[in-house]
Amino acid sequence: MNITSIPWWKRLLTGSIKARIVAVYAATALVIGLIYSCCMIFILLEAEAQLMTSTMESMLMETIQDDLSNGNPPELDSFSHLYIEHDAIYEIPERFRNLPSGYSEYTDGEDLHIFVSVVDGKKYVLTRSQYEFENWERQLFIEGIALLSAIVLVTLVLGFWIARRSFRPMDLLLDETRRLNRALKEGRLEAGSFSGQWAQNEIGELAESFQITTDRLHQLLISERQFVSEVSHELRTPLTVISTSIELLEQSKNLDLHERQILQRASRTVRRMKELVGVFLNLVRHDTTHAEKIAEIADIIEENEPVWRHEAEARGLQLIIERHGAPHTEKYNAILLASVLNNLVFNAIRYTAHGHVRIVLEPHAFSVIDTGSGISAAEKERIFDTGYRGESGRRQETAGYGLGLSIASRICNVLDWQITMESRPGAGTTFTVTFRPENGTPS
Repeated sequence: MNITSIPWWKRLLTGSIKARIVAVYAATALVIGLIYSCCMIFILLEAEAQLMTSTMESMLMETIQDDLSNGNPPELDSFSHLYIEHDAIYEIPERFRNLPSGYSEYTDGEDLHIFVSVVDGKKYVLTRSQYEFENWERQLFIEGIALLSAIVLVTLVLGFWIARRSFRPMDLLLDETRRLNRALKEGRLEAGSFSGQWAQNEIGELAESFQITTDRLHQLLISERQFVSEVSHELRTPLTVISTSIELLEQSKNLDLHERQILQRASRTVRRMKELVGVFLNLVRHDTTHAEKIAEIADIIEENEPVWRHEAEARGLQLIIERHGAPHTEKYNAILLASVLNNLVFNAIRYTAHGHVRIVLEPHAFSVIDTGSGISAAEKERIFDTGYRGESGRRQETAGYGLGLSIASRICNVLDWQITMESRPGAGTTFTVTFRPENGTPS
């Protein structure tokens, strides 16, 4: 899935921990600010009602006592008007006659503060325009928005600073584990590879655990390499003896056709065993650039094509070799490259009952395509596991130990190649190996 198709809020929730902490800081500040703003608006409205009630009541009583009682017209500012019941000059308009006593707000056509009071049996209505107060409210609202924005911005900066400072040890630990993974993948893991000065806290304890695990991995790698190296060297001597004995027997003139076929089969098996020993030794050395023999993939295909074609034709299959685009000229460890090709091609031949096996060589990859029984979805996850054999192979009693694909996968991992598989039951299988890009060019 393209990351741009994911909603921003999901990317925020599933992003790095630091980003989530900053987002939580900002969201918390925003929520608190909004709650505070709502409370301030409520208090402001209540204060407005109380203030205007008190002000307008005082203004009305002063006007009645100081002006009207002396026969003078009411002296009010330009924002206020006084209406008096049954007064020829200041008669109460129809729209204000049914208003209840006390303070209220009028918004029909114009925004007014209204105070209604009955004094000595006469009803008085005092109105005051809200224009001045609304300007003050608007200014207060703008200032509140600006203050809230500043609080959120400061919280974002503060949250980022706190998250960065708090996660600095974790970032160092992450960088160290990445370096360790690269060393482990390249076979350069040594005792004490996991280094660094760590504080006496949770990160320090985690780093100490990594250090212990690293040392144990180092010991396991040393033990594995030593064991495989010793076993491989021990196997070479008996295999050489067997190979020499077979060659001597093949020179005999008293062998019938069946006996010669048995010797040829034994010779191929010994040769295959020698190749496996060479593969194991190269994997243990983990040195893919200074091999005894290096070659291009086209050379390996040309060298092994007669053997593949013989095996394919023996099973009634057609072997097809195709070359698309410019040839891949980079050279690799010949033993490892041949092992990957042999395992994939022989595996395809072994599990294909009819049709063809096709090898497609491209500029940065090669594919082995068969028309065999295919691999079910349930088996795809385990197909590269050591010792695993597919259901079709077990059902057809096909010879094998389930090591070929596992070895091919491990070699690709060592050479930093990518091996992928596509398959549908009954429609064949395609294994594709993508080489490392040349000079950084994406493959």
